[in-house]
Amino acid sequence: MRYRILTAVLRALAVVLILRVLAAILANYPDYFPPNFDALFLLGREATFVGAYRPAFYLHIFSGPVVLFNGLILLSGYVRRRHGGAHRFLGRVQVVVLLLFVLPSSVVMSRHAFGGWPAGLSFLLLSAATATCAIAGVVHARRRRFDRHRRWMLRSYVLICSAVVLRLISGAAGLVGVPSPEGAYIIAAWSSWLLPLAVFELVERVPAHRQSRRPRP
Repeated sequence: MRYRILTAVLRALAVVLILRVLAAILANYPDYFPPNFDALFLLGREATFVGAYRPAFYLHIFSGPVVLFNGLILLSGYVRRRHGGAHRFLGRVQVVVLLLFVLPSSVVMSRHAFGGWPAGLSFLLLSAATATCAIAGVVHARRRRFDRHRRWMLRSYVLICSAVVLRLISGAAGLVGVPSPEGAYIIAAWSSWLLPLAVFELVERVPAHRQSRRPRP
């Protein structure tokens, strides 16, 4: 019972944080039309805001919020149980937007990541891992292995939420006043998806571990 209560509280907190960061992302849109290179996210990017980076940037900022918000709806047990058709439709939307827009634009942007190639490599591997999890989730859904489908799509969404964690870590680093912003960003880039993924894997194994320790009748 205590484990269920703790899990429910953590889920509610995660939803609040995701919505809060999503609102902050949307609030920054006026800085992008036209691009304001004095704004925080575009600061110092005049040289890179050319060629393929420019359309990739706009594609990313429009498609990213879609998968963040749509993922929250897909995680709803109520929607899944009562509106199975809507869940399936939104699931297809999630995968299409993720694989065709979010991740390809992320790969292009990773070449010019703040922090250089160490941060760029993190975002490149993150994109590959997110795509792998989403594709695995689709494969299991088509084979009607819904438990495995749920776990793989949860992994995919945890990785999508690295955008939220990255902003939280970067914001905390800014408040503390770290001596090397680039070094802090590199650490944040890797931590933003490796740590949440590790926590997810641990949490997923707790019920199975508790079940295995129960005495057999």
